[in-house]
Amino acid sequence: MIAIQPNPLHTSDFQIFPAMHLKAGKSFDFTQDAEDESTIPDLLEPVACAEHWIEQNARWIHVINVDAAHDEDASHNWPLIERICELPIYVQYGGGIRTMEDIDWAIRIGVSRVLINTAAVENPMMVAQAVAKYGSERFGLSINTDPEGEVMTHGWRMAGGQQAVTLGVQMYHLGITTAVHSRIQPDGSMIGGDLAVSKELAQLTGLTVIVGGEVRDMDDVVECYNHEGIGGVLIGKALHTGKIDLKRALRATSRKIAFETGLPQWKQEQQTLKGLIRYELSAQNLFNHLPENKILRTLDAGGGNGADSLRLAKMNHPVDLVDTSLSMLHDLQTTADQLGIGNTVTTHSFDIREIRKRFAADSFDLLLCHNVIQYSDDWEDLLLSMLEPLASGGVFSLITRNKHAVPYDAALEDYELDELPQLLQEPIGKSGVFDSDIIFFTVRFLTDWLDKHGFSTIADYGVFCLDNHHSFSAHLNDTATIKKLHILEKHLGAQSPYKETARYIQIIAKKL
Repeated sequence: MIAIQPNPLHTSDFQIFPAMHLKAGKSFDFTQDAEDESTIPDLLEPVACAEHWIEQNARWIHVINVDAAHDEDASHNWPLIERICELPIYVQYGGGIRTMEDIDWAIRIGVSRVLINTAAVENPMMVAQAVAKYGSERFGLSINTDPEGEVMTHGWRMAGGQQAVTLGVQMYHLGITTAVHSRIQPDGSMIGGDLAVSKELAQLTGLTVIVGGEVRDMDDVVECYNHEGIGGVLIGKALHTGKIDLKRALRATSRKIAFETGLPQWKQEQQTLKGLIRYELSAQNLFNHLPENKILRTLDAGGGNGADSLRLAKMNHPVDLVDTSLSMLHDLQTTADQLGIGNTVTTHSFDIREIRKRFAADSFDLLLCHNVIQYSDDWEDLLLSMLEPLASGGVFSLITRNKHAVPYDAALEDYELDELPQLLQEPIGKSGVFDSDIIFFTVRFLTDWLDKHGFSTIADYGVFCLDNHHSFSAHLNDTATIKKLHILEKHLGAQSPYKETARYIQIIAKKL
């Protein structure tokens, strides 16, 4: 079969869908292991459950009417569905949608996307009519397959005699652009989300596929990032049991989107006077502690478009750069090829948490983690993963935002008088480049953490002690002023008390 080019997947379209299956007016566990109970009170009551997810900043909710799917009467739980649709959230709904009257009802009460399963197999003409009447964006194909890939219909109890790819191609040509894919066991229960099958389905049909099934933890969510044709993931039981914190998962996804869409602003920032001086200062601080005349295999964790590690590659140090942003990685590879060092740089499109799985111990002599951990609630997991393949005696360079600099960077007009003392305790702020929150750290906190995890701090520096100094408005052609700024910043950043209030922290440590 000839593969149809998938819809272009923009990372900004990737969504997390909290999922519930309704049975007898309650949320129903549709996975094999039903022993774990909800850790959140009232989460099995559907409206309370939806309200809880809204409080966690969910934009979408995925609702399947199990009673209607198992009965020819589609109206089971309809009053409950109507109440959910009154809430301020997009609703993706399926289960028992077999007639145009069912579709009319769903659209009328405010369902944002109607999922069609059995009707897609038995009545494709109705699907075409519905798309023509309401528009393709209001519909999605619900593809539930058995382990052999055959489509299951009538409440997942019957094989429809059709392969998922065949049905997907047919629906794509009728105007459907989105599908939800889940695998069903012979006993009717769902099994783990199958990303590989979902990716193949997207590639062969042209559909944007939302990965269903049982998502167990945040690693499963992260694994779904950065795959062409994958537009989101359903999370059900893991939210009920507390294995995934929805707010943290949504925030991680939002940050990932910010990096993917923020490349133009990031490149512009890199070419400002502050950007140029920052990269030069951090490189000099690092080079003060690197062995001479030794080729260092370098890992740049979350290195974006490689502004920090490209200068190492130009010195013939082989660089492996890991990042989830496809746009950043593409920009890096383009720059490396233009500089003639494309063979020295290897890019990897996966999450930092996977580094420990992808690289063996003692793989690297030098590790860079520059301006990464402030963007993740799971910063400790990121550090533990990236530090694992660093060899004993290897050098680690860590740069992040400084908590002690927060009051000096504050816009006073954004605060009331009684709020100003809170600046001294502010743990979270906004990125100046990406549309994302950031976390602030102190040198003491991070050096203590590194000490507990087998590292010895060699030195620490402040970068941008004169962050708001008027000289930073100098023109890029004013080489005399730039040179003075660079020299002054270099000395301030190495001395107390000036480095303690710099905008950035840089720590150089050695693995014991």
